[in-house]
Amino acid sequence: MTTPSPNSPPPDVTAPRIAFAVPVYNGERYLPRALEALQAQTEERWVAVVTDNASTDGTAEIARAAAEADPRIRYHRNEANLGANGNFNRSMALALETGAPFVKWAAHDDVPLPDYAARCLAELDARPEAVGAHTALRLVDDAGAPYPYDAEAGGFHDGDGGVWAWTPDTQRALDGPDPGARLLRFLRDKPGQWLVYAVFRAEAVRQSRPFAMPGVEDALCAELLLRGPIAYLDAPLFEQRHHAGSARHLSRRDYIEYETGVRPTGPLLPSAGRAVEFAKAITHAPLSGADRLRAWAAYGRFAFGLGRLRNLVVPGPDNYLGLGA
Repeated sequence: MTTPSPNSPPPDVTAPRIAFAVPVYNGERYLPRALEALQAQTEERWVAVVTDNASTDGTAEIARAAAEADPRIRYHRNEANLGANGNFNRSMALALETGAPFVKWAAHDDVPLPDYAARCLAELDARPEAVGAHTALRLVDDAGAPYPYDAEAGGFHDGDGGVWAWTPDTQRALDGPDPGARLLRFLRDKPGQWLVYAVFRAEAVRQSRPFAMPGVEDALCAELLLRGPIAYLDAPLFEQRHHAGSARHLSRRDYIEYETGVRPTGPLLPSAGRAVEFAKAITHAPLSGADRLRAWAAYGRFAFGLGRLRNLVVPGPDNYLGLGA
C-alpha cells in the first residue's frame, strides 16, 4: 500500500472534494489494491470511509493500518453484519457526513485508474445539470486481467459463459436531456450494477431514497437519473472486478441473505418489489409535471411490454413470482 513520503506535505483532509464510501465484508484479498488505487488518484483532495461489515478475516487489520498511514482514510466497523444494503447505506451516510460536495461508492474489489476522479469532477464542474459522472470501463477478473469485450453481444464475456452487460451507447443514453428517455433506457438495459459506482453530487444522493431491498441499487440509480443526466466520459478509466466471490454467482435466496443479512424463508418476490421501488422513485424525484408524466409513460411502456409478460408466466431467474428460482 502506498504511504505518504516523509518529505511531501500531508494530504489536505480539511476540505475534500470527494468522499469515497468503501463498504467491505471479508475483503482482505482485494482491499489493499483498492485503497492503493484511491491513493494513486491525481485528485488528492479526498477522504475514504472504509465501512467494515463485521468482517471475520484480516479486513480490520488492513483498514486500520491504512488509516494510521494516511489521514484521508477513515475506518468504521459495524458491531454486527448489516447485510450488503445496510452497509452500503451506512458507508454512504458516513461519506455524506464529511461535507464533500461529491461522493462515490468505491467497492473494495474495484480499481479506478489514476485520472478517474479528476476527470469526473472536472466534467461535473463544467456541467451543473448533471447529477453524476462515470467513465467507460473494463471488466477484469480476480487477477486484474480484462475480460474480452464483444460489442455485438452487448458487453463483456464474463468467463462463466455469460455476458456482463455494458455498452457505450447505454452510457450515452443515460447522459441525454429527457428524464423519461433516461428512465426507459435504464429499465430496459438494467445498468445499475455499474452505474451505482459513478461519482455523484452529494446533495442528489442525500435527497434520494437509500437502498431498501435486494437489488434496489436500481431504484436509487433510477431516481438519480430522474434528477439529472449521468455525464459520460469515453475513456476506460474504471476497472470493475468480476470474480468467483461476486454476488452475481449467488442463488436468489443466498443473494437476498447477502443483501439484507437475513435468510428468506417465504416466497421470493424481489422482481415485483423492485417494480414498486421504481414507482416510488418516480414519485419522489423532483420533476416538473410534464417530466413526471413522461417518466410514468416510460415506466408504463416498460412494465406492460411483452418482456414483462414473459417474466410473469415463464419460470426462471427473471420470473417476477420467483417461479423456478
